[in-house]
Amino acid sequence: MGVNDKSGILSPALGSRVEIVSIPCHFHASKYDLLEQLFMPLLCSAQQANDLMGVRARGDRSALEAAAYMAGELLRDRSFAPVRSLSTGASNLYLLDFVADQFQVESTVFSSGAGKGALFRVSVRGRIRGDKFQVFDPVTNNQLFSFTKTEADKPDFFAREFPLLAHETRKDLTSAGDRRNTTAHEIIDLMLGVPVSGTVITVRVQKVAADSSVEVKSPANGATVMRLPLSSLNNIAKVAESIGQYLSTNTNARQLLEGSSVAAEPNQNANRVSETTEAPGSRL
Repeated sequence: MGVNDKSGILSPALGSRVEIVSIPCHFHASKYDLLEQLFMPLLCSAQQANDLMGVRARGDRSALEAAAYMAGELLRDRSFAPVRSLSTGASNLYLLDFVADQFQVESTVFSSGAGKGALFRVSVRGRIRGDKFQVFDPVTNNQLFSFTKTEADKPDFFAREFPLLAHETRKDLTSAGDRRNTTAHEIIDLMLGVPVSGTVITVRVQKVAADSSVEVKSPANGATVMRLPLSSLNNIAKVAESIGQYLSTNTNARQLLEGSSVAAEPNQNANRVSETTEAPGSRL
């Protein structure tokens, strides 16, 4: 099995471990510390084993035969040494389950930029017979992003794009979580002018304390037109865009708001986030 020896992602020199769950059989490859070195070769070899054994047509029995074929290929490759399960650590842990059609890897990723660096673990999950993979934070199980087999086959994808995407998405999700915790007990009452088909429609955006969603209302009569998730408050421009898209496709809601008085004044807390005992001094 041909393997790319390029360097790119920094990680402890512990190699990679491959677990063929269906048999089971376990291998350690001490020379391959980087995700880019084995991801595509192992995936292509697993797909080839599937095709040779006719897994798509013959089912579970042929899946076990494909797993045995894959194990035989690794045994013949001197880069892979048979080991006991969990007997050695590794920078990358590959899990191949031919019966369940699963291809997974947990990997150490290093990302740097603006004089700062971050070292963390990610979990990549997909199907052996598929071409799309999701990347998760193994601690929170939050999905970070997804990529295709075609993207993974691009030069330097795992060395450059992959760690940058993983790091930035983890950071964004953490910030969003902190923001949700901050706004959960706040009172929000503001007016927004939303452009819809060349006209500007005024709406009132409200959230009461301890409420987990945001209400979009008519400023004239207080009727609720739609609801938005609390996390949307992280980006007011996105809130206005979402409301505009909804109103452009919902004639009844738009007519209700167009008939309301745009001169209606919100209460004294409009256009700001109210101060509360739970989050003193907070501002949107």
